[in-house]
Amino acid sequence: MKSRGSTGAARRPHPAGRWPAFSALSSSATARLLAAALTFAAAPASAQSWHFESSVSVKETATDNVNLQPSETKQSDWVTELRPSLRISEKGARTSLSGLLVVPVLLYVRTGSENSNAYPTADVLGDARLIDDWLHVEGQVLVSQQYFNPFGGQPLGIDNATQNRYRSDTYRISPYVKGVTPDNVTYELRNNDVWTNLSGAPISTSNFHYTQFTGKAAKTETTIGWQAEFDVNDIAVSDGESFRSRVVRLMPLYNVDPQLRLAATVGYEDNHYPPDNPRDAIYGVGFEWRPTPRTKVVGSWEHRFFGPKYLFSFDHRTPLSVWTVRVARDISTYPQQLASLPAGGDVSTLLNGLFLATIPDPAERQRTIDQFILDRSLPSVLSGALNLYSQQVLLQQSQTASVGLVGTRNTVLLTIFNLRSEPITGSGSELTQLFTIGNNSRQTGLSLLWSRNLTPSLVFDATIDRLRTVANAPLEGRTNQTALRLVLSSPLSAKTTLFAGARYQTLSSDVAADYNEAAAFVGVTHVFR
Repeated sequence: MKSRGSTGAARRPHPAGRWPAFSALSSSATARLLAAALTFAAAPASAQSWHFESSVSVKETATDNVNLQPSETKQSDWVTELRPSLRISEKGARTSLSGLLVVPVLLYVRTGSENSNAYPTADVLGDARLIDDWLHVEGQVLVSQQYFNPFGGQPLGIDNATQNRYRSDTYRISPYVKGVTPDNVTYELRNNDVWTNLSGAPISTSNFHYTQFTGKAAKTETTIGWQAEFDVNDIAVSDGESFRSRVVRLMPLYNVDPQLRLAATVGYEDNHYPPDNPRDAIYGVGFEWRPTPRTKVVGSWEHRFFGPKYLFSFDHRTPLSVWTVRVARDISTYPQQLASLPAGGDVSTLLNGLFLATIPDPAERQRTIDQFILDRSLPSVLSGALNLYSQQVLLQQSQTASVGLVGTRNTVLLTIFNLRSEPITGSGSELTQLFTIGNNSRQTGLSLLWSRNLTPSLVFDATIDRLRTVANAPLEGRTNQTALRLVLSSPLSAKTTLFAGARYQTLSSDVAADYNEAAAFVGVTHVFR
């Protein structure tokens, strides 16, 4: 844990004669993504309503430390970033499709042979109704850029070359049935098949195949109601152990009034988490309280094989604010973490809550949010705890809070998080092997975004990130990261926005190489309508 540089801050050279931008663009993820889009496009056009919105951004950046190296070895560079994006939405009689595709291409003047690359991201979700009000097939493609080690560098943008970055491709196909019986019992049966592939990680990694079968039946509209559910999970690692869990629950429900519901839980679980096969009874209590149409409070506690599992969430919104608090303790695996992307505070989701009162139409609201983010050159995700790659089961205790405020001239988004992770065995005891160090840690952080309209045509944005990772005892290690980003943006026309800014970021650690970086950038964004 004390060896410096273990997080791999330097960028690995690419094989001679191969420019990685083209290899990334021609990957299987892109091919599968296009195939999925063409499948939905093949439906009769007369029954569909399509909307496409594309944009392109060009940014020039001068940095004094392109590879995020210590002061004695740092190297300056000039970086050109070309960022085309496409948002798709479709609503037909039997189909729906929504998605965002972004393919940033990075070109470096001085370090091009080792750093020039493309970093595609995509989130495409489609649903086809095969039998009215009963049988559906849902599919999703997620391509994301992740950071591998929480002790390593997590720079503000992709124009800093770091070996700590990698790409995950996740594909999901989910047939499901749902409906309501004549006596008002709702039900849903779902099969999720998920494939996760990793590329570009600093160490050798494995791929995952995650299969889940879930079922739920409930009668909730009476004073005394009930809910029954099962959850079957099988996670296969390409070159490692497989994990299996079987959980069934029965929940009696008591509706105290239209705003408050109480629940009890009884059930059983049968798991295979090598080297153990834990089996145990499940019991617990829970509640759901909706004091107003804009406020929801949920809480639950359960006895599980690893100890208490609990969840508390608070969601509240007003015409000018949105507030979210979540506290949880549960087990998780790497492919399950990816299913909850993004890991940090999603800027689009926070803005959606802020604009909900003024723009009731979901499609129009999303277009307004996309334009808001583009005009200000805002990040799509605020910094948050990393999804931790592991071939083990992780016990995670998390506390997160998010606040969004919007006024006449100011918009503020704030996310605070604390996540403690530790690998466990099937008996619930902690693993302490050396290879679990990156997953045996506490991640704490704060991310603040402030946007202010200085004039009707000039916007100022400031983003501050503060991240801290500390190894759990008896391990030792810590990393502190701080980043500041300032941007001014102004429209040149109804479709074109000019922006310019600067950033400063620093990392200090006793397990990775310290660095600091200063950069200035200027760019332009154009939207095609």
